[in-house]
Amino acid sequence: MESTTTNIHISHCSVCGSTKFAPSVSCVDYLATKEVFEIQKCITCGFAFTQDFPSEDVIGKYYDAPAYVSHSDTKKGIVNTLYHWARKRALKSKSGIVKEYAAKKSGTLLDIGSGTGYFLNKMKACKWIVTGVEKSDNARLFAKQKFDLDCQPSQYLYEIPSKAKDVITMWHVLEHLEHLNKVMAHLHNILKDDGTLIIALPNKNSLDALHYKEYWAAYDVPRHLWHFSPSDFNALADKHGFEVVATKPMHFDAFYISMLSEKNKGTFLGSIIGLIRGGIFFLRGLSDTERSSSLTYILKKKQQKTT
Repeated sequence: MESTTTNIHISHCSVCGSTKFAPSVSCVDYLATKEVFEIQKCITCGFAFTQDFPSEDVIGKYYDAPAYVSHSDTKKGIVNTLYHWARKRALKSKSGIVKEYAAKKSGTLLDIGSGTGYFLNKMKACKWIVTGVEKSDNARLFAKQKFDLDCQPSQYLYEIPSKAKDVITMWHVLEHLEHLNKVMAHLHNILKDDGTLIIALPNKNSLDALHYKEYWAAYDVPRHLWHFSPSDFNALADKHGFEVVATKPMHFDAFYISMLSEKNKGTFLGSIIGLIRGGIFFLRGLSDTERSSSLTYILKKKQQKTT
């Protein structure tokens, strides 16, 4: 990884270390600037990434858009209305995953990229001791005012001591973080030996990604830096001492992402067309999890073998 004053150039694959890349797709930043960014793909392992993405000190402007709903909580428009409806359903699903895979019924839970605090508030109601880490000042303020949650700024993550957390969650966050391997190594350090790590990511091998190509909303350049498939995420997890014990589809993402993708294309009645296409992708994904729009990976630390 090499940096200029404003951009990060990837010279080695973050998953396998290869230096051999090929152009994959060029995408427009539809949300904020209309700039074009190139996604490249590792020839060796297939991992994809946004090349020459903005560094942490300047990327803030690419999030500074009223439509960025996870920070603003806006309900304006049919797409954002659907987002809020789906979030209510997703909160039940997310808390259910924690309940199913955590080693205990309650304990310490860290949510990285906690946004406006809805998931943390849900888990607090389930008797978990919750901590949130969130970069956005406005999102942390919202979480405090609405839920009385004291979420912490980004640097707090590296102040957490070893083996402190029973559960760590990252819901569509890892793809945003510049220091991918540093973060994964630190997560292994701060998770208890019997702890559970839960990471949700867009799936670049999904049916909707293959259909929409450069218009696929979950490429979301340059905010999304890393673009995973199940195989290369499993390789990253293994590299950092984790085992993926289960993979769960996030079914409703197909609707939301398809609607945004049709908007990117400038489709007439795009929200309606997106809903229809999203329904098709949703139904097809029921029988093929690895083609689902987004996936939630449940990870455990690999157990050291005793001789």
